This record gives sequence, structure tokens and C-alpha cells, in this order.
Amino acid sequence: MALRLLKSLFTNGSKSPTIVLLNDCSDQANYGALALVDGLKQIISAAVPNHRLVTIPSHWLMDASHGFAAFWNGGKGLVQPQALWPEVADQFEIVAEEWLAGRGGPGASAFLARLSGADVVVLNGEGSLYRTNLSAIRELFLAWFARTQLNIPTLFLNGLVHLTLVMPILPAMLRKTFAVLDGVAVRDPFSLRNLSEFAPSRLARFVPDSAYALDYSGQKSPRSAEEVISRFEGQDYFCFDPGSMPIDHKYGKRSSLYQLITKLKQTGLRAVVVASSPMEGYAEQLARDTDSAFFPLQASYLDLMALLAKANFQVTGRYHNPILGAIVGCPSISIATTSHKNHGTCEVLGGLIGMPFDGTDLRTCMPEMLGRAKSYLSNQAKIRQELITAAARLREQTSEMGLMVSSVLEQKAAVRA
Repeated sequence: MALRLLKSLFTNGSKSPTIVLLNDCSDQANYGALALVDGLKQIISAAVPNHRLVTIPSHWLMDASHGFAAFWNGGKGLVQPQALWPEVADQFEIVAEEWLAGRGGPGASAFLARLSGADVVVLNGEGSLYRTNLSAIRELFLAWFARTQLNIPTLFLNGLVHLTLVMPILPAMLRKTFAVLDGVAVRDPFSLRNLSEFAPSRLARFVPDSAYALDYSGQKSPRSAEEVISRFEGQDYFCFDPGSMPIDHKYGKRSSLYQLITKLKQTGLRAVVVASSPMEGYAEQLARDTDSAFFPLQASYLDLMALLAKANFQVTGRYHNPILGAIVGCPSISIATTSHKNHGTCEVLGGLIGMPFDGTDLRTCMPEMLGRAKSYLSNQAKIRQELITAAARLREQTSEMGLMVSSVLEQKAAVRA
């Protein structure tokens, strides 16, 4: 009944519902950022087939003083609207008054224009709610503003929550915002536990990352991946992408990265050093130093998935690479990062790939990492099938995000009726 009401109000002689995607990170040169946005759009489209999508890009929210080097083409042409933002939770109401009075800065109108006429706002929580970064502060304020000042139903989806007692600016902002939202979904159990400790929310639930919604079956292997694979003439290989964590790579053959790749190659495999972001400029040199193939950043995550589909395993410090690997059956040796996100990935996969290693202490971790690689090699068929099965189960669970969106729209349609 509710779904029929929703369709009648928004599709029969009336406009389709307008959904604002806050923090559209597909502007970032990063496989995971692209994959999760595509997955989230698929989830929303499946739940609300007839909708109009308006986006607020991630570069509008970030600290522009550091530049846009992590974006496509080095951020060439990207412009960030300049607006007044709160610095602490107590300033939310005052800054909102300034925005509504036309004193929110020259760029505030751009944000207001994107929110105008919205039926629901979806805050994509990727890469945001940890420590005190500006994008987290700005996203939380905009979500709170949309719900309390513009009366737009608002959801927090696909999010990482990693709050700490260091510079405790963010927890109060999160408590203030989550208290008024219509739904909260975090993408890993670590975030759920962290949230319950620092900012309890009765709305919060665990829903797997939207990247799991992607289905690789039937995809044709992109030429970029085939070119790399063809160099090996049928020889097996593993992929290596250390990620953004501080790591020992500066001293050539004496570095821990060189030694780790060298030891892993002693298993009889070739190595492919993967660049997943413009920020790890040393990746190509690492490939040369270790006599490995180099896979530069491609325009699509499908290129990476094609490469992983034929790899024996991957070593990665990325959050999404183990997810993309699981979808195609490639096991991962995970390296931890500055938040708990990589631990969260491993936990969601039910222990199939163990837990992350400390990338700042690879020399100590090396024997166990090598042992895990050998375990993958001796149980290839089993671990591949287990990962594909787990990813398919998690794909089904991601639909809950779509149900959250459609439920909010149904409630709004019922009120209109």
C-alpha cells in the first residue's frame, strides 16, 4: 500500500522524488571511491526506480588548502564554493541563521541550490567521520541543516565512524546530527561499536559497504588488465598495493617493502605493483626496484577487478581492494591504516582473510604475512569460493540501504496524502 502511494504521488502526473547525494566521491581518483558510489547508485535505483539524483561532490567539502592532488587530472578545473562553517557543535544554530539570512558566504548559495526541492538527503559516509577532518564537520552540519532547517528527511549511509578522545570536536557534532536523522547505517561492526561508545544512537545499524552491490560476473576483462597479464605468459602472480599508511619504501633494496615483495616472489609468483591513487608516487619505482610489473591507475575499478580475478592473492593497505577482491574470489593480505576501517573490512568478511598487519613494522610481520600467502596458495579453490559466497551474501544485505531510502519517501508520501 505504501509503495503504491509513493509511486502514485511521485510518478503519476507528478515529479519523481529528488534524492540529494551528499559527498559524491566519484570525483576522486580512487578505485574504491568510484566503486562505492556506483554501488550506492545501483542500490538506490533498485529501491526507487524513478528518481532524480542531485549530487554534492566531495571536493566541495574537503580542505582545499591541501590542494586536489588526489582527484582526477590533479583536480584541474575543480572549484570549491567558499562558505561559512561551524567549528564546534555549539555553532550549528548560529551558522544556520547566517546561511538562511544570506550571510553564509559566497558559496553557501551553491549548497542551498543543490538542497532546494529535495525529497530526501543521503549522506554518503565514505572517508569522513574520523578524527576532526573538515569534510566530516561540513557533512554533519549540512545533514543537520537539511533536516532541522529545511525539513528534508536525511539519512547517513555507507559510513565509517572512528571517533577518538584526541581533539574531541567531532563526537559532539555527530551526536547533534545523528539525533535528528531519519536513519543511520554504518558499514562495519567496528564503527557500530565505536559509535555506541562515543555517540550512542538508537537508529544505528550495520549494513555492508555499497561496493558489495557490484556484480562482476559476465564482465569482459578490460584491455589494460589483459596487457599486464599477458606479460607473464601464463605464470601466476600476486598484486601489491601498500596504500596510504606511512611505510618503509625510501631505501631501495634495504627497504621493508622491497624485502617483503622479494620474499613473496620466492613462492614462485610474479608481482604486480598496483597504483590505486595518485598519492603513492613511489609505486612505479618500487616496481622497477623489485623487477615487478606496474599497473598504473586506470579510469575504472573494473580494470582492477579484472586483474584481481586472475591473481593468486593481493597485499593491500586499501579499504575497498579486499572488497573488490572478494567479489572476484581474490584473497587479501591486509595492511592496517590510520583508522579501523581495514580491520572492519576483515571482520565483515568473517575472518576469511584474517586481520590487518602493521605496515609500519613489516619486518616483524613478514614471517606471518608469508605464511598467509602460502596458505592461500595451498587452498586456492576453497578460499576463492568462500570469498565469492561471502561477497554474494553481503551484496544481498546492501539492499537494506535502498529500503531505508524508500521507507523515508513512503513516509513522506503518506504525510502528503
